[in-house]
Amino acid sequence: MTLKNRPRLLIPLLYLCMLIVCGCAAHQVAAPPPEVTVVLLPKDGKPSGEVVVSNAQGSQVLKESYQSVEVAGADAKPAAPVKAEGAVVQEAFAPALSALPVPPAHFTVFFKLDSTELTPDSRQLLPEIVEAIEKRRPAQLVVVGHTDTLASESYNYRLGLHRAQTVSAQLQALGANPGDIELSSRGKSELLVKTPDHTPEQRNRRAEITVR
Repeated sequence: MTLKNRPRLLIPLLYLCMLIVCGCAAHQVAAPPPEVTVVLLPKDGKPSGEVVVSNAQGSQVLKESYQSVEVAGADAKPAAPVKAEGAVVQEAFAPALSALPVPPAHFTVFFKLDSTELTPDSRQLLPEIVEAIEKRRPAQLVVVGHTDTLASESYNYRLGLHRAQTVSAQLQALGANPGDIELSSRGKSELLVKTPDHTPEQRNRRAEITVR
């Protein structure tokens, strides 16, 4: 049986499928593959594309989250896709799903003009980021600081780095204990909102945070 991705194979799906296949087929190298169930999992709560499940007897396409295909063996055509409720899939494949790594979490926080001070809304987001770090222990925390175009490249690079450092320090002050921290600055080189030089833009004064 082969899996073909349109346009790419979802990693959680592949990992789940590998767990099921390898668990059933251990020590049966010469035997035909046993019954396999392939489930298309969502990514970030959204459909993750299309996956083709095929063998010499035929193929089926999974297009929707929580669709599944059963394959009885190498001599059997993959069955028609069946859509299941998310809760049913979670229960049926609980051991395999529990072995999947927690996907990365992404956050964006914003700063006041020419400052490392977070906006009030962004300060309120910090506890959620701390929680994401704790769920992924030992987590890697990546913070990239950005600026608008008001100042020079060198000044904005330093300001972006100070913003990344500020975010890291405030998260640790709230109890976050990441296993690895990576801080960097893009200054004004990667604008979220394209503007001319010397333009204040709130949405560009930000730090992008990844927890994995």
